Amino acid sequence: MSDTRSNSFLTGPMWSIYAKTALPIIFVMGMNGLLSVADALFLGRYVGPDALAAVTLMFPLYMLIIALATLVSSGMSSLLARHLGAGRLDQAQAVFAGAHGLALTVAAILIALFFVAGVAAANLAAGGSAALADMGLTYLRITVLFSPLLFVLSVNSDTLRNEGRVALMAGTSLLVSLANIAFNYLLIAVLEMGVAGSAYGTALAQAFAMCCIITFRIWGRTDLTLRILRENSLMHGWQRILQLGAPQSLGFIGMALGSATIMGALQFVNSPDYQATISAYGIITRVMTFVFLPLLGLSHAMQTITGNNFGAAQRHRSNNSVSFAVLTALIYCTTAQLVMQTLAGPIGAAFVENPQVIAQVERILPTITLAFFLSGPLMMISAYFQATGDATRAALLSLSKPYLFSIPMTCILTLTMGEDGIWIAGPIAELCLLTLTIAVLTYTARQKSLRWGIFHTITGEQS
Repeated sequence: MSDTRSNSFLTGPMWSIYAKTALPIIFVMGMNGLLSVADALFLGRYVGPDALAAVTLMFPLYMLIIALATLVSSGMSSLLARHLGAGRLDQAQAVFAGAHGLALTVAAILIALFFVAGVAAANLAAGGSAALADMGLTYLRITVLFSPLLFVLSVNSDTLRNEGRVALMAGTSLLVSLANIAFNYLLIAVLEMGVAGSAYGTALAQAFAMCCIITFRIWGRTDLTLRILRENSLMHGWQRILQLGAPQSLGFIGMALGSATIMGALQFVNSPDYQATISAYGIITRVMTFVFLPLLGLSHAMQTITGNNFGAAQRHRSNNSVSFAVLTALIYCTTAQLVMQTLAGPIGAAFVENPQVIAQVERILPTITLAFFLSGPLMMISAYFQATGDATRAALLSLSKPYLFSIPMTCILTLTMGEDGIWIAGPIAELCLLTLTIAVLTYTARQKSLRWGIFHTITGEQS
């Protein structure tokens, strides 16, 4: 990868590169979504609804952990793709080493914070239920203590993607996902370890993945070997990694806060069908996560392909890359929206037999997905700015939806419209983000003389 001539992202048809890069990543993301569903089924069937509720209540805190891991891996990925694309191997190796040091440091801070405030956080999330708080704390404790594995694994997974080793990444992830499902079944259903079994199963699967990656780093053909960690400073590039990783990280934090806001709003309106509504919202969250993860995979692939071509100064190819990603995302999201709106009832029935819960899913899901067709293209535009190192615009577009639109809209519309306002807030926030994106692209087009705010004009080349 030290020579741009050997960089597979810089030559060949764009559709072919996306097929080789995006499909394995999307497959991996889909397996992660399947794993989430399987974990919920094991807890619900073999432990009981309280265990599933306890883990669900820890979702905002779990998303905070994911956000911190993303902070490091996403920031590193943006730098690494451009260094590899430009053939700057020494700088790529330095960033790779620095990301490991930062990942372990952030994980250590997280563990320290858990010992200080973990019990209080679990009690707050459980809403005063001692039984739920106890189970939630058990799950959270194991997850936090094994978080260094997650952090280092996130860094290495993104590194494999930027090296063009997507087949290896996909194969390893498939094995890990299947191992995770097997571990969870063994620990939850057979050994009856409850929520602890769920957390330990995930940790064991992550350890297995780490062993696979270490094996590749020692014996595989790569310029980013474990020796790099000894030869470079583990503190290299921390500030820039944090700057570039902040938009996606804060986006995950926004998702956690948005979910917490919705649950708080449901308590505020005091719905007579509160229990069924909460159950329906849990199902919808899992469905939306399952649909969202492949979109996130496309976003990661787009960043890798665009970042490499942008770093190699092949502007016509970076133009083609973002165009392909936006169009693909639009088709995917439109199709997913039609499925979720027309099959809301059967989707609910696939998870539960309770007619009240199914009715709530059938009522809520079509409303909450009214503007889903916009979410994919808007995500790709934000990810493009991330891939090209424009942290300011990436942050503005990725953070405005949760912090400026979704959360405030949920609060305001709940006060003015009641429960209906909770579900319509998301589509309205999507329309607000569309308006902001158009404004940002218009300003950027004038400021940088870019067509539509993102496309570079190529003299003498066909884009």
